[in-house]
Amino acid sequence: MAKNDVVLLDGIIDQRLVESLPSGERDEVFEFLVLEEVLKDYDLSRDEIESGWIDGRNDGGIDGFYILINGHLLEDVDDLVWPRSNASIDIWLFTCKHHSTFQQAPLDSILATIQELFDLGIDSSELSGSYSDDLLTFRSLFHHAYRRLSIGRPVLSFHIIYASRGDTGQVGESVAARGRQIEGTVSNLFSSCYVNFQFVGASELVELHRKSKRFALDLPFLEHLATGKDSFVLLVRLEDYWKFVSDENGHLRRYLFDSNVRDFLGPNQVNEEIARSLVDPTAPDFWWLNNGVTILATNATVPGKTIQLQDIQIVNGLQTTETIYRHFKGGSVTSRDRALLVKIIVSSDARGRDRIIRATNNQSPVEIAALHATDKIQRDIEEILERNDWYYERRRNYYRNIGKPQSRFVTPLYLASSVVAVVFKNPAKATRLKAKFMRVQNSYDAVFSATLPIEIWPVLVSIYKQVDAGLTKILSRKTAGERFISTWRPLVSLIAVARRLKTFSYSVTQLKDLRNSPLSEAEVAEVWGVVTSQVGGARGRTSRPLHPQVQQCCNEAATRFGLLGKDEVGRRSIPSTAPSTVSAPEPLSSDFVSIVQALLPKQPWKAGMHIGIASKLDCKATKVRRAIQQLISEGKWNVQKDGVVYGPDGKVLSVDPERVPYKVEDLNATGHRLSAEHGE
Repeated sequence: MAKNDVVLLDGIIDQRLVESLPSGERDEVFEFLVLEEVLKDYDLSRDEIESGWIDGRNDGGIDGFYILINGHLLEDVDDLVWPRSNASIDIWLFTCKHHSTFQQAPLDSILATIQELFDLGIDSSELSGSYSDDLLTFRSLFHHAYRRLSIGRPVLSFHIIYASRGDTGQVGESVAARGRQIEGTVSNLFSSCYVNFQFVGASELVELHRKSKRFALDLPFLEHLATGKDSFVLLVRLEDYWKFVSDENGHLRRYLFDSNVRDFLGPNQVNEEIARSLVDPTAPDFWWLNNGVTILATNATVPGKTIQLQDIQIVNGLQTTETIYRHFKGGSVTSRDRALLVKIIVSSDARGRDRIIRATNNQSPVEIAALHATDKIQRDIEEILERNDWYYERRRNYYRNIGKPQSRFVTPLYLASSVVAVVFKNPAKATRLKAKFMRVQNSYDAVFSATLPIEIWPVLVSIYKQVDAGLTKILSRKTAGERFISTWRPLVSLIAVARRLKTFSYSVTQLKDLRNSPLSEAEVAEVWGVVTSQVGGARGRTSRPLHPQVQQCCNEAATRFGLLGKDEVGRRSIPSTAPSTVSAPEPLSSDFVSIVQALLPKQPWKAGMHIGIASKLDCKATKVRRAIQQLISEGKWNVQKDGVVYGPDGKVLSVDPERVPYKVEDLNATGHRLSAEHGE
């Protein structure tokens, strides 16, 4: 049976190789498949999966690192709505090997890493191992989450996965013993935690791959009112609703909430009131106290006391749903016979559904970025891309959930990066772009501008995809991976376009004219030759390019290909002015600033250093960042940006060699100054 499963698994990988997902390398496709399938119940987007995919140099044997707070991915401490109580922290660690057996060497590596990395008594600067910035950042994120939530006694769970194409029934005793040792090591580091080490082989991966999301479900009800073929109002038993939103493993079907622009807000005042009403047997019927939920469907039929729904999306009522789910999952028997009010709207019109989503999610204050998915510009982009056989994921996982080919997917962040790199001509900024830029209205409006011709969007996607294909063809797995390509895609795209148009100062109209003239693999290869001639060895190509690095490559391209307008590179960036309605933060106390100063290590500081300090002080990372900025403005520390430390005169004083592939004297010799970085 296991041999047959290996054949089936290899067939899945073969298909993804044809689609180049996520790249053209077999072991990388396998890794991404493992991450996607094992984490399927969390319904993470492609960008979210890639955010925790840290396989590479100095990864400590950890290929994937994910932190989930109450089922929600932690990527930035300032973005998460932190629960005040009843928190669960789930840590997922992956090591993935494409070989057909389970071996001891990968577990030896991850054991050594865990023993040191999760000993929170060791400061990051004192770690003896050599670890990547990504791994240290995740350590700091976990440290912050653990300290911040510790007062509420969170449920801490570690899930450690060793995945291969092997047979889990044939794991050697010494390998199994090492797995048990890893479990014991983690348990000894944390006084109260759940640890599960799991071997995942070909059979398990095939089974996970076959597990599909169900968007057609039955919902029993007590009473219903039909106001026509397009709408229903139901009274539903709370226990029946809980079963409706839970899958066969008892997990919440989070994919049913893709169109709900809010996330679960945790135990705030409203949700605590909902929870109290659920546990109080003397409380009035639940639907008397609660506004209920709203469900969108494309079809509904009512045979007897059950309604059958297709293409379900719960567009309002996430707070109510998650509180009900937590109540019954905890084993409570109260409130089972009380009822919930459920509104069902049947519509297959995409624009009409978007209006409903916006209306049902705009009845109380919501961050504006959360509603962007239903903006006209986003719908227009989706429509023009679909005409060109691209599927724009403005609604997270929408096309994945309906089975469209993933090789044709385009995420908003991918598209935004192409605008910054190719339209703004700022690849250094593009390679560092984070989704949170959409929170600032000015930034969002600049990138997703309605003034850009609608025909430009498929051109930008095609340029990026052609560069991806070209780099994948050129580079071996030992040289590059998906993250490597995403790092260099913006710069290669800009130079390739400039070469085709013979200038860096091309217009949007000229760019639009490339729609019928795709970039060839040979063109991408020539541009990559220019980049490697300036970047140097493999070490230099693993870091995100700084502005001077980008400028050097563009200068060389201008010389080699006879291109004009090289001074246009990096001039334009994304406006970052926050809305004026945001109130100024409270002033920092001198005592707090002094404490931060005492905790700061010698410069250059490592990436995510401020997160570690925030964990020690049990405060927000933004507060520590403000204190550091204040200390710099007072002249007590030097300005540091992207691993480069600058003196008062703007000259480079020192660099973090793990992030900056240049020596101090080389940067100063090229005229690199602090002012040059302001464009990023």
